[in-house]
Amino acid sequence: MYFSAEHLALANQALRETFGQCSVAWQAIPHWDTGDPGQLTVANGLLGGSAGFLPLAPPPPPPSAFQLTVAEAIAPTPDALLTGAMAGTKTLANNFDTVVLNACCQPPTPQLPIPASASNTPQDLQKVLITSRVMVENAGYRAPSCLVTNTTGLIYLNQLANGYYNILQQTLAAANINSLYRFEIDAANTTTKARMLLIGRRRRIAQGAAPDASPGEEPVDLAVSVLPSLEVDGETNTGTIQLSPRIRFATRITDATGLVALKE
Repeated sequence: MYFSAEHLALANQALRETFGQCSVAWQAIPHWDTGDPGQLTVANGLLGGSAGFLPLAPPPPPPSAFQLTVAEAIAPTPDALLTGAMAGTKTLANNFDTVVLNACCQPPTPQLPIPASASNTPQDLQKVLITSRVMVENAGYRAPSCLVTNTTGLIYLNQLANGYYNILQQTLAAANINSLYRFEIDAANTTTKARMLLIGRRRRIAQGAAPDASPGEEPVDLAVSVLPSLEVDGETNTGTIQLSPRIRFATRITDATGLVALKE
């Protein structure tokens, strides 16, 4: 009604690419398409008495909607549409990451304390990361792991030994970690304490390659009924046209022993 099919196709393509580049969870956790955009629930992937269902839902507010004027909507080129879609997608990706990663850090995921000395003693930080490696390897996840950390944790990982030697690569190698991401995990509670999430792997997954991985073998995956896309909501009371980047998903932790939440 407001946009040509070509313009919407271009906007959806840009939105999907932007979401994939902005979202840490999308890059780090395998996902799969349920195949039914109207599906409301999905099996949680657990067995026995723990089997059940999870709701497929969008991320919570703040909304990622944006508005265009009629002139921008009917313009011969989709520049304004693409700009709005990419800006809204950044908000959608942040909301998505917050929900997924915070869910992965909650029990029954094993909780491992980071000692306060880790902020200035590289050996203590390395010990706790090696301990987390042992935990996921004992659970059967022996491929190189993925580590998501907040900014404080990233600072700890990049300490200088003897005043000049960066410990990052050696620390990651000792903990058998081949991919590292930064996101403000648990930001609602703290931004000054280290927060990390170790995700065990059964198969080697390179940095950013989780969308191409098999979700059934990993400890956590994302069931998606509506892939990242753009919906046209309609005209607002101010005469502009509102559009919303969207995704409907569920975070399925199928084996919590393959995850470790590290908290200072």
